[in-house]
Amino acid sequence: MPTQSLLFFALLVSTRVLAAEPCKLSNSVPPAALAGQAVRADNWLSPGNIRFGLGQAPRFIHGVSVTPTASPPARPAATQRLDPDRLQLTDPADGRLRSLRFVLDNRIDADGVLILRRGRVVLDYRRSGFDPTQPRLLLEATRPILVMQLAKAAAEGRVAREKAITRVLPELAGARDLGKLSLQRLLDGRTGLQWSDADITRWRQEAGWAQGGNGGVRAWLGARPSWPRTSDDSVSDLAGPEGELLLWAVEKAWKKPAPELLCDLQASIRSRSPAFWATDATGTPLADGLALSLSDFASLGQAFLDARNRPGRRSLAPAWFIDSVANPSDASDATPAGVRALGPDTGWQYRFAHPGRRGHRTAIVGAYGTSLYVDFDYGTVIAVFASHAERHSPLLMTSLRNFWEEAARPRVADSGQR
Repeated sequence: MPTQSLLFFALLVSTRVLAAEPCKLSNSVPPAALAGQAVRADNWLSPGNIRFGLGQAPRFIHGVSVTPTASPPARPAATQRLDPDRLQLTDPADGRLRSLRFVLDNRIDADGVLILRRGRVVLDYRRSGFDPTQPRLLLEATRPILVMQLAKAAAEGRVAREKAITRVLPELAGARDLGKLSLQRLLDGRTGLQWSDADITRWRQEAGWAQGGNGGVRAWLGARPSWPRTSDDSVSDLAGPEGELLLWAVEKAWKKPAPELLCDLQASIRSRSPAFWATDATGTPLADGLALSLSDFASLGQAFLDARNRPGRRSLAPAWFIDSVANPSDASDATPAGVRALGPDTGWQYRFAHPGRRGHRTAIVGAYGTSLYVDFDYGTVIAVFASHAERHSPLLMTSLRNFWEEAARPRVADSGQR
């Protein structure tokens, strides 16, 4: 074979390999606990250990590590950057003006904050010891991402939103109550499913968040004798077992397991860091199991901005979905309590929050202050990893909203920062 043909063949083969393997997936099994360890599988998500546990999930729970094979360039710094010591905002604890650094340290308990404006870094705030490239569990902040993936599958004709959940998940065909529940209700987060305290405890055990599980989370769901619902389809919380139905439906629609979907997501947001998806002991991915680095969490927000500004076939989500979560939506009693704490004017659509009745913005609300805020009008993304003592305290949520609104506005800023 001529030399030119050999070179062309080698290039073709290497291109196919790169195209077929955008990520490296590897199973992760937590190591056995050693005597004397203070943080263990039975306490890694307790309040005193949450900061360490969220960033070290592979030590305590099964999962799959997903590492991108490409490494896009780092984001450039903005010419004018925010100074956390000079930027003032209202402290909701007493109504006084305090520095952004004070609010981040004392009200939000932020571990890392990355703010992008027009794709450039205007604030890179890190608590001592925080690694922005380390994947960290998003917990319930995973669910809006799953809704986005299911909406995209529906837009591509892979699944119909009006179908009953039992049509999408035939494994649950025996659950008559689910036969009356559409996939659209699951997307909205308004299923009305009632979960008792015993259900919550068993779900956490079967998922592997707590010890004591038996057959895995989907075996437990499939064996449920009944699925009681309220009559008004109200929402009770941001988290709960119904998230497992959402993830299961996403995997069915795309015919891919969650780690492979994560690989696709990494490619679409131009991820630079490894990620992780927690599973139960049987290898089933968990609804709250996605872990991203802070830089990639911010890149997800930037991808939302790009999808609205330049919609296209390869967009992160369909245009109708981006417009829905970017525009104000009605606030109602069906809004989860953690979201209502952002203010009575906060809307709730497709598991995304919309603080305020004006403007184009959206927020993913996670636990303990972890959140992603996107302001489409100002081209601003605010990614927060935090370890507040309470999951969604009113002080925490009001502090977040004050921070989002003040930091999102463009200004002539000082260049100094942490």
